[in-house]
Amino acid sequence: MKRLLLIFLYLSAIAPVFAQQDSINRQDKAESPLVRKIKKIAADGAVKSKQEFTDEKMANRQRIVLETARNLNQQARLLLKKVIDTNNLNAFLHSTNKSLEIVKDGIWINAGSNQTQRNLTVSAAILVELSIRVAKRKQFLDSYAAKLTHAKLRIDSLSNEPSLYAFPSDSVDLIKFVKRMFVTVKEMAPIDSALEKAVTTLEELQLKTDLLAFEIRSAQEDIEIYSTRLSANTFNREFPNLWDKASNSRPLQEILSFSMAKERLLLKFYLENHAFSIFILLTLAGCSWSFLRSLKHQLKQEDLLSDDYTEQLVVRYPLLSAALITISIFQFIFPSPPFIFSYSLWTVSAVFLWLIFKDHISPHWQLFWTIIILLFLLVGADNMVLQASRPERHILLALSLGGALYAAFILSTAHRFQLREKKIKYAIIFLLILQTAAILSNLFGRFNIAKTLMVSGYIGILTAIIFLWVIRLINQGLTLAFKAYKQPSPKLFYVNFDRVGENAPWPLYLVFILGWFTLVARNFYSFKRFSGPFIDFLTSERTIGNYNYSIMGLLMFIIILLSAFLLSRIVSYFASGPDAFHQGTGKQKKAGLGSWILIVRIFIISLGLFFAFAAAGIPLDKFAIVLGALGVGVGLGLQSLVNNLISGLIISFERPVNVGDTIEINGKIATMKSIGFRSSIVSSSDGPNVIIPNGELLNQQLVNYSMGKNIKRCSLMVGVAYDTDLENARTLLKQILQADERILSYPPPDAFFKEFGNSAVEIEVIYWVRNIKEYFPLRSDVISSINASFKTHGIVIPFAQQEVFIKNLPPNPDVNH
Repeated sequence: MKRLLLIFLYLSAIAPVFAQQDSINRQDKAESPLVRKIKKIAADGAVKSKQEFTDEKMANRQRIVLETARNLNQQARLLLKKVIDTNNLNAFLHSTNKSLEIVKDGIWINAGSNQTQRNLTVSAAILVELSIRVAKRKQFLDSYAAKLTHAKLRIDSLSNEPSLYAFPSDSVDLIKFVKRMFVTVKEMAPIDSALEKAVTTLEELQLKTDLLAFEIRSAQEDIEIYSTRLSANTFNREFPNLWDKASNSRPLQEILSFSMAKERLLLKFYLENHAFSIFILLTLAGCSWSFLRSLKHQLKQEDLLSDDYTEQLVVRYPLLSAALITISIFQFIFPSPPFIFSYSLWTVSAVFLWLIFKDHISPHWQLFWTIIILLFLLVGADNMVLQASRPERHILLALSLGGALYAAFILSTAHRFQLREKKIKYAIIFLLILQTAAILSNLFGRFNIAKTLMVSGYIGILTAIIFLWVIRLINQGLTLAFKAYKQPSPKLFYVNFDRVGENAPWPLYLVFILGWFTLVARNFYSFKRFSGPFIDFLTSERTIGNYNYSIMGLLMFIIILLSAFLLSRIVSYFASGPDAFHQGTGKQKKAGLGSWILIVRIFIISLGLFFAFAAAGIPLDKFAIVLGALGVGVGLGLQSLVNNLISGLIISFERPVNVGDTIEINGKIATMKSIGFRSSIVSSSDGPNVIIPNGELLNQQLVNYSMGKNIKRCSLMVGVAYDTDLENARTLLKQILQADERILSYPPPDAFFKEFGNSAVEIEVIYWVRNIKEYFPLRSDVISSINASFKTHGIVIPFAQQEVFIKNLPPNPDVNH
């Protein structure tokens, strides 16, 4: 700009000379030296200005690049602070390799003459867990490596920036640029080296992880092939007959060692993955124990406990009963549990049941249950031996033979008629059949099917007896609760046992039947072969337009939604109190969650709807579209429905009326029975139930006696003859009112002289009734008492009368007769 200003000043000074010279030049048509000099100055200024502009532009670009480099350097520094614990990861890889070596034992290493189904099943479960854990680490490594690589590439790309190699022409600017570059390179050199080292380390870890994942996948594929082949030859001979000479056999001690290593490893993985489910199981057991303990205390207070706890075993040992019931019902929340986990649960349940009915059943059946538990423990221990051997086949034969002989002995004795649960004999027959089949299969070299039959028989009889007694204990608990808790109480969340009933609901029986069948059937690999394709059919994804779905997702959507509606109805049903007008008069505790039931139901349904959409994989934006469509529907004609729904919510939160309140509507006394989404139900004193829309209930003037503690001011008009001693009549009336306990002493009852009537002096009797439900019978009793007292004291209550006087008028002369 300064240069342009000097040029303009110079031109203004020489402008007159230039004008004169121009006129001369026009005459001779020749260019003067002055013009050439001006042109040269302009051309030199243009070149220099262009060079300065280029240098400034390049300097700005260099500053931007260097600032970007510093930012990338800072980001890389922060990224490197989140460095992977390579020692921990290497330890994980070493542990996984060690676990994989354990899995290989008995399958690829020391495989023996034939595979066993139990070994393949346990090994496959361990491999699935190892695969999941390695995949998680691999995903983390890949993500972190991608971030480091991206940061390194961005930093390296700056070295190819052309502006960094364009040096300023001015020496001063060149020195400044060199200093900035030196500082930037010095800052970035350590980070660049650290990034290079971190990327190299991660590549090595990724390579190890990929190799391990590949090895696990290969092992899984091999086990799947072995299992399919073994299942196809289920009934074929696998080993020589038991009386034939044995082929080469691995020492039993080695088999036990690697078997326990696999079982412990699988149990460790399963407990780590399902810690929350175990916590839920323990929490439910604690809640059940609290309930049974409270029930026992209530029965003691009401002197309903028998000395020998006949049909009251459920409260004899509340903790044992609670644990037994909870484990039996909620063991099905654990998906695909390993045998060692289920074996532990069944053992605990069996021991708890033995303690519960100890000294309650006959010694013969107590001994039977003890022997069954001991045999089951031995069979379960044998089932955890994962490789076949001749000693184990002898042990298997002994256990099967012992179970079959003992079952036959029990069925042949007369003690079977002493069974408290008659259905147990079918479980004994089931044990006899399966053990007989196991003996024959083992003798003729069918080891896998023999072991499966033996274990299934003992699992069947043990779980069948446990389930039958659990149902018996549940029924006992419901019967005792029905006797002890006549009214719902807050301690029990207002559960109304009058509506629950004295027996377990039929769905619980269905759960136990299906559960028992599943527990027995899943020991057979054929069950998995048939259930696998069916599960794949349900879980395979299908596409409609842009939406992916599965049949399992749709079923889960329907099941969760129906369960939410059912649960909301159950809460409303069990928490509602009895109809006041059908329970007689008298003081009753107002039971129930009241108007909060509606809020609880809305919460349950909303939560169920959310989980249903999540389970089905339906995006929530689709849900927003449904809400928008409902909004349009509201605008077109659902105002009345929404008004009633919103009114129901207002009633629930504001609580002008609650479930169980005594109200007056249309001049009649009624009791609020329920508050629903659209309408409420009141029980009229006339008998029928009246359905009232929530909008009308909220808009009209509603008399709520329960808000005033159910008291009511009553008045009664009494007429006495004019010659009555009024003070005496008033005293008698007050005495009658004060003598009745149903009339409040405060405010005190009183009688007032109202007015002189046509045929009597009217006296108004005023009193307060303790409970609105006693209004009509008390009014009737008061009238009867007044009438009897007045007759005794000679006070006349006159009836209405009128006197008619007929006057004889004189004849009118103007009238013609």
